[in-house]
Amino acid sequence: MSFPLVSNSRISQVVSKFETKMPHAIIIEGEYGTGKKTLAKYLAKMAVCSGEGKPCDSCRDCHLSDVGSHPDIEVVSVKDDKKTITVDQIRELKNTVYLSSHTADCRVFIIEKADTMNLNASNSLLKVLEEPPAKTYFILLTESKSSLLETIQSRCTLLSLFTPDKEEALKYIKDSSKFDEKDIINALELNKNNIGKALEFLNGAKLSKGVTVAERYFSLIQQNIVLEALKTTVSLESNRLATNDFVKELKEILAKKIKENLSFKESQKEYMTMYDVVCDMEPLLVTNINLTLFFTSLTSRLMSIKN
Repeated sequence: MSFPLVSNSRISQVVSKFETKMPHAIIIEGEYGTGKKTLAKYLAKMAVCSGEGKPCDSCRDCHLSDVGSHPDIEVVSVKDDKKTITVDQIRELKNTVYLSSHTADCRVFIIEKADTMNLNASNSLLKVLEEPPAKTYFILLTESKSSLLETIQSRCTLLSLFTPDKEEALKYIKDSSKFDEKDIINALELNKNNIGKALEFLNGAKLSKGVTVAERYFSLIQQNIVLEALKTTVSLESNRLATNDFVKELKEILAKKIKENLSFKESQKEYMTMYDVVCDMEPLLVTNINLTLFFTSLTSRLMSIKN
């Protein structure tokens, strides 16, 4: 199921499509800012709710969920000193899975950035998904399901989130904040209707590092300043999410250049070829490619087009 996350009623409509109960394993995919964590928290609260009309928002379990301290909802995320979710973390999860729940009649495990699991961690999780304990739910968050093992995908129900249209996004932020409408519109235009990114912008956050680097990088590529262009990407080499933003922004920049040069066939052809190169390399980001190698290869291919 694919939908924009713009209201609790929209979530309820999606959840109602689960025939009689929530699936034991769910993948929520979507780019940063589309509401993966919000949806995961809602589903977890629905699962542990002990009231009527789940989630009832009135029972003790719902209140504990809202403040992030429910003992039967466990979140697995990348540790501060690591770049991936390790096999040891998944093994620890497996040890916990078979314990009795505390206050609810089920347990929920949310795995953030599930795409960062290495092969050993993925295979370890797969064993649990193949024979899940009763009344245990797994929610995996990722920017793209294709970054997960196909065997894991086949055992999960997929929920895909995407950015809403401008009107829906505008209404959502107006209804949930006190920002001026003109500022909201500006934030949405800068962040391509991505509600999460727009809210960060409105609250004083800068544009994603990947976006700002992409703008500087492309300017240097156009000027044939190769070394400086490569230097701009160094800050992204340990941040795969920011690199995703970099690639998306670079595609946006090139798409605008193609449109601006409709009357200049040679320039248009050059930008179209560059756009194709970026699109060709983008799928590599869901693999374990070394990001230094990725940026070096991208720069080399783009420069070969210009020269």
